[in-house]
Amino acid sequence: MEVKIVELRDDFVKMIIKKEDHTYLNLLQHELINTEGVVLAKYNIPHPLREEAELVVRTENRNPIDAIKEANERIIKIVDEVLSQL
Repeated sequence: MEVKIVELRDDFVKMIIKKEDHTYLNLLQHELINTEGVVLAKYNIPHPLREEAELVVRTENRNPIDAIKEANERIIKIVDEVLSQL
């Protein structure tokens, strides 16, 4: 996965994520929406053959990068829990 930050403000981040699809991005969006201080989390895959998605996160009283990190940490815990049950 390659991530490029296109725009960054105190309460907003827009980034391009390469080589990811709906599998990860839908899960990330779901976890972001359930993260305290996140008011908007959405992604868009403009064309399926480009292997490139745009992620937008808007927060309130919170750094959006920290919110993404927190959501990813929860995803890791969920995956670890599922793997431990196999």
